Amino acid sequence: MNGVNNVKSVRHTIIAAVDNKPGVVSRISGLFTRRGYNIESFVTCTTRDPAVYNLIFSVIGTRGEVELLTQQLGRVMEVIAIWSADDVDCVVRGLMFIKLRCPADRRAELIGLVDNIKRSGAAEVIVAGVGEKSIIIQASGEEVALDALPRIFSNYEIIDVIRSGAVAVTIE
Repeated sequence: MNGVNNVKSVRHTIIAAVDNKPGVVSRISGLFTRRGYNIESFVTCTTRDPAVYNLIFSVIGTRGEVELLTQQLGRVMEVIAIWSADDVDCVVRGLMFIKLRCPADRRAELIGLVDNIKRSGAAEVIVAGVGEKSIIIQASGEEVALDALPRIFSNYEIIDVIRSGAVAVTIE
């Protein structure tokens, strides 16, 4: 990345393959805390090898800070491999649910808005649930696209926003 990106704090995704042992997640998340990083999101999942977990962290920081953090995490004994999604070909996506108050007389308008977002390709968006007074929108996509959705739906009363952490997989 160029020098401008080194000084700008942005969201970064860090992926670590770790030994599946008790206390590993706590030790690694504690390292973030001790270094003064706030974890924006954290996802853990098994791999095809039950002895290995993938930990996926999203943090806000400069490129240099994330490189330093990645080096420090790499020194943890149970870390098998660690990388930043910035440094490898990777697909990174998140999931979001937005619950909107939507009376029956505005449903067609809201569904039309969802269709427009779908056509734009910014995020995968569907109507996931319809109640008497509300509609739940489900969206998946890059975090920057998900960040924009509450603004897009701001003409409706947002009742709740639930968001997963980033998940990532390398492209080989």
